[in-house]
Amino acid sequence: MNKVFDFMAQDHDRLDGIFKEFREVKNNDLKKAKSFFHDFKIGLQKHIVWEEEILFPIFENKTGMYETGPTAVMRMEHRQIKDFLEKIHDRILKGETSKIDELEKGLIEVLTAHNQKEESILYPWIDDSLSETERENVFTQMKNLPPEKYDQCCQ
Repeated sequence: MNKVFDFMAQDHDRLDGIFKEFREVKNNDLKKAKSFFHDFKIGLQKHIVWEEEILFPIFENKTGMYETGPTAVMRMEHRQIKDFLEKIHDRILKGETSKIDELEKGLIEVLTAHNQKEESILYPWIDDSLSETERENVFTQMKNLPPEKYDQCCQ
């Protein structure tokens, strides 16, 4: 897999699958629900760091759009996503999984629109504007991302 689009879209699908599993067990098995949500939260935080620290700067440097354009909107949406993650996480820690349906719906709504924008605009643009060597460098940076940048949960 040597395309940013392929890699990131596959990660979107992987994360969606984990969240779906969480939703299926949340009211019946709190231990499993916590495990699924933990994996989802850490995975989504890692995905966001890949974008904000590696992919968005590439787009911004090549287009000159630093505080405007798609990455500005996506950063704002990342803040919304993180807020939903923390609110859901807090409810799960309290064992209040039956009280998070509205939060889940809000998160899904933001994530769905967000992922569609990335997959239709940002990722294809990055793939078209980078050489194969530059894309390999992007994947190396993503692979070598230190866990302390994203592995934050239950501290």
